[in-house]
Amino acid sequence: MLGFTLSEEQSAIQKLAREFTQKEIKPVAIKFEKDEEGELAENIFKKAAEVGILGLPIPKEYGGSGASNVECSIVLEELAAGCGGVSTAIGASWFGQTPIMMAATPQQFQTWLPPLTRDGNLCCMAMTEPAGGSDIENPHMHSRTIRTIVRNDGDEYVVNGAKIWPSNSTNSYLYTVVGTVDPELGDEGSCLIVIPRGTPGLSFGKPIKKMGMDADSNSEIFFDNARVPKENLLGKVGDGARLLQRTLIYNRTGAGAIATGIARGAFELALAYAKERTTAGKPLIEHEVICNMFADMATEIDTSRLLYLRAAWFNAQRGLANMAWSTMAKVYASDMAMRVTTNAVQVMGSYGYSREVGVEKYMRDAKIMQIYIGANELSRQAIGEAL
Repeated sequence: MLGFTLSEEQSAIQKLAREFTQKEIKPVAIKFEKDEEGELAENIFKKAAEVGILGLPIPKEYGGSGASNVECSIVLEELAAGCGGVSTAIGASWFGQTPIMMAATPQQFQTWLPPLTRDGNLCCMAMTEPAGGSDIENPHMHSRTIRTIVRNDGDEYVVNGAKIWPSNSTNSYLYTVVGTVDPELGDEGSCLIVIPRGTPGLSFGKPIKKMGMDADSNSEIFFDNARVPKENLLGKVGDGARLLQRTLIYNRTGAGAIATGIARGAFELALAYAKERTTAGKPLIEHEVICNMFADMATEIDTSRLLYLRAAWFNAQRGLANMAWSTMAKVYASDMAMRVTTNAVQVMGSYGYSREVGVEKYMRDAKIMQIYIGANELSRQAIGEAL
């Protein structure tokens, strides 16, 4: 970025994502709810790999594009304008890749990264646990609530525990798992370990049916004496908490971009409707109260975009990634998305409430944005402490 202008390369990436969304996502967006086997979503991910979206942040030498947090965030907004679930699944795959790109060895890069650029292969950040909720993201808990235990056994680590709610839970190629060698050690015992699909002892619960985000697969993940080579550890024991907090900086920015896209998608549908719908002899948009609603929605969407782009730009500068700015983008954008999608439904009346039109889907997708990657209540506390 230069000032308020995207570079030529960034504009081209934005155009690619916008055209992909228009062609591949929007025509099927309202069908994901009935896609119980996930085949429709899987097809989207494969096509996203073919055009280079899936491997966007992966370094060029491993088959990706080497895009920064700015380009990735721009793409997430475009995808979310078509479907929040698709954008969340792809953003969550980048979430799982982020600590790998921070801490992996050259050999780990060569083994794990190239497959994530092709065939629709996704990555899963296996973080939240059934009993802990947002505790695992809370630095004040110092990793003491982690119950996924990583035990040293010769040339291997043995992993036991359970995770819940991770995106791409059943359909990932790699699982980046937050664990500990001993909860009593706090952060000093924390670790991140990568477990490939098909590892004996890795299994899944039944798919979780949700209010929205149907294109994103969620279930419990179980580790029952899952054995992995010691070289699957990222960094060393004690690095887990630090890597997780750094990872959250980048991916809260992504959440802000996704929420912005969800709001924009609902806004655009409602605006088109308001220009065509006639009441009291004139288009709905020409009624002062409705016109003012759209003015506020447009202002909030643009504000949200500026917040996530500020965070993403600093994240892309070496040593300047900022948790407070990333968290501001996530909190503001997710709250804004709920307001805008609710107003979009309200403006469209019964048409907005109908599942055939698709505006209510944006509203349902928006709600989880206030909850995941740090519930907004916890996230506001982080912003306040940074002051």
